[in-house]
Amino acid sequence: MNTSIRKRTVTVLATAALVTGTALTMGAGSASAAPNATFSVGALQSDGSRTITIKSGGTTAGTVKWTANGDTLTATDSKADGYGISGYVTADPYLIANTAGHASPYTATAHRDLAEDKSYTYWACIGNNSEGLLCSDVYKVTS
Repeated sequence: MNTSIRKRTVTVLATAALVTGTALTMGAGSASAAPNATFSVGALQSDGSRTITIKSGGTTAGTVKWTANGDTLTATDSKADGYGISGYVTADPYLIANTAGHASPYTATAHRDLAEDKSYTYWACIGNNSEGLLCSDVYKVTS
């Protein structure tokens, strides 16, 4: 009876390892297909504003800008490369500006009146539904 339990345990563990390995391999394939881009962030301005510039293939693919005076998030896609530009601010609910589905050049804007002098996090991404997203680091901004 111990041999039967051991065989079942080994079979269950082997199946779990196979499924996990397959899932990890599929995930790695998706992640490696994300666009090749670099992000550069501007200094935090005295009013809390900041801009992230996204470059792909040596040229500017777009920008994501947080404007504290007006609580406005702007994502601009300036390169017709098949990738959208998106920006995020951790307000509740999140502010999201996204150019996906629009021909370049295109600018998307999100706005909401936020409490003054509050700190938020903010980041930018480039990508599409078939290849995935590549995102910048997360930075602080204020309203």
